[in-house]
Amino acid sequence: MGLGASRTPAVHRGARILDAISSGAANTPSALMRLLGLPKSSIADLLDTLEDVGFIDRAADGGLITGTRWAALSDPDALVHNLFRACATPDLDGHTISLVQLLGNQTVFVDVHLGRLPLPLTPRPGQRADATACAGAPAILSTMAVDEAADVISAAAEHLGLTDDDVQRCLELRHARRRKVYETVSPQTGHQLACSVAGTRYALTLHVPDRWPEPATRKAARALHAAANDY
Repeated sequence: MGLGASRTPAVHRGARILDAISSGAANTPSALMRLLGLPKSSIADLLDTLEDVGFIDRAADGGLITGTRWAALSDPDALVHNLFRACATPDLDGHTISLVQLLGNQTVFVDVHLGRLPLPLTPRPGQRADATACAGAPAILSTMAVDEAADVISAAAEHLGLTDDDVQRCLELRHARRRKVYETVSPQTGHQLACSVAGTRYALTLHVPDRWPEPATRKAARALHAAANDY
């Protein structure tokens, strides 16, 4: 009983720390203390353990980042790593880029590369948003035939409590003719550009800052499309 009582809370606290670091919500011990409400000693002990096993690491500036072992577990095929590395181009420099997938009529942010440029709304890994508000949804659905797209949306219908009308509204996001880049602007998620990732059911999404110049946006869109196809 003693072991079970002591280990389970520690696992939960460790998971919360990993989630905070991987999402970018906190990258220092003091930030973790404020975010999670844990004492300094608990944070220090857990960070030491997570660092020892390779789940977290220290960046050059001393900030906390996810470690190589965590990356190997969470992205065994290195898809996220390769995509974000392909985005390391001058035209995408400083931008926030996310990898998304569909869950029923929702878009799920699988991972996020946070950029330096300020955004009105910053996405976080694990966050969900209505598919109608995300450019990634039409980018993903438009790679599929109608029946396949309907099956993908319907697969989560029972879990999410979707009606036939909900499924149909989401299906209407699919374009009969594929585009290189899809674009949405919404109060919920801001200005987005998205491209389907070749050979997958994911989309790479660029989160565009407010009042970003149109020529720079077009260049970024071309670079995003190249990254999604050449990774």
